[in-house]
Amino acid sequence: MERFSKAIAAVKDHTSLRLAARTSLSELDVTILKATSHNEQPADESHIQQILNLTATSPLLVSSCVNTISRRLNKTRNWVVALKTLMLVRRLLHEGNRRYAREMFTATRRGTRLLNMSDFRDALKSNTWDYAAFVRTYSLFLDEELEYKMQGRRGSCSSFALEEKDDEDDTEREDVVVPVREMENDQLFARNNHLMQLLERFLACRPAGYVKQGITGW
Repeated sequence: MERFSKAIAAVKDHTSLRLAARTSLSELDVTILKATSHNEQPADESHIQQILNLTATSPLLVSSCVNTISRRLNKTRNWVVALKTLMLVRRLLHEGNRRYAREMFTATRRGTRLLNMSDFRDALKSNTWDYAAFVRTYSLFLDEELEYKMQGRRGSCSSFALEEKDDEDDTEREDVVVPVREMENDQLFARNNHLMQLLERFLACRPAGYVKQGITGW
């Protein structure tokens, strides 16, 4: 059964890439497919770097990337693809164009399936409950992290942490950290509460069961 599942996964990857070539999908879409393949190994770093480079200076490609990732998460029933895609999301949030956070936050709050993986199940294997549970838990952590990041970018309307300096060009906004000693009490409490929530989500992501051995080195 294990070999059969892997064979199906390999066929899916091959078919997706062939269809991408025939339908003239963009270089970005093809690279995302490669970075989130069914292969039970960490994504090739060269693919992630290519995605980061392609979207570094293009708001349109950032939006396209978020849409492709959303479709990928919506369609997959494979824990490997889902986890690789979520890991790609975190890399983009931390290392990619600053517009990623805004695009993902807006997409999620409009009801687009992005980090809402609460009903995720792996349909191909019978022993993947632990993996599916880890995907759901990890997506909750990313959603909390995104919320925290966006709270800090709301300028004077934010309850804590950061303020923005607006320039004429929206792409050149500068985040300015508000020193803790300058925060009001309500800002401090809000910031600490959110950090505690983020920590709880992070601790919940500790691998357990089959996951502890299955994703070692990821």
